[in-house]
Amino acid sequence: MKRYFITLLILFFTYANGENFKSEDLTHEDLSLLKQIKEYAQKYDLAYSLMAIAVKESSLGRYKVNVDSYDYGLYQANINTVIRRHQVRNSTFNRNRMAMLLINDFEFATSNAIAELIYWKKIYGNNWSKIWASYNAGFNNDSSKAIKYSKDIEKIIIELKKVDALNS
Repeated sequence: MKRYFITLLILFFTYANGENFKSEDLTHEDLSLLKQIKEYAQKYDLAYSLMAIAVKESSLGRYKVNVDSYDYGLYQANINTVIRRHQVRNSTFNRNRMAMLLINDFEFATSNAIAELIYWKKIYGNNWSKIWASYNAGFNNDSSKAIKYSKDIEKIIIELKKVDALNS
């Protein structure tokens, strides 16, 4: 049991902190999920961004709930943003329903993350540093936290491209 707990802690700190993410740490299940994300997001030219966000935000689905910030799912979508995007009444029932969809429905979670990135892409064009920072912090994208987040996403993408190079 102690060994299992230590392994979980290592995985958490490896994935939760983008600067420590290494492609060689990926499991077979991680690679399968990354492939699924890539296939879904390629037509939007967002594959690497979404894969990196899934690594950074939820450790590839290991941590899909953040009750402190009200972020849920593979990409840690903020429930308030999702409620507004889907134009549903902000009620306890709808918040719970949307949170469960973000946690359990890959397509719903992924389409919301794509919508969020497309929104920021319309504002910032191809300035990916600003897009990634805004995914994390909205219009507060020049904060030190948002800038660090953006740099972490960039580092994760570099590692993910190494995996792709090995599989080519």
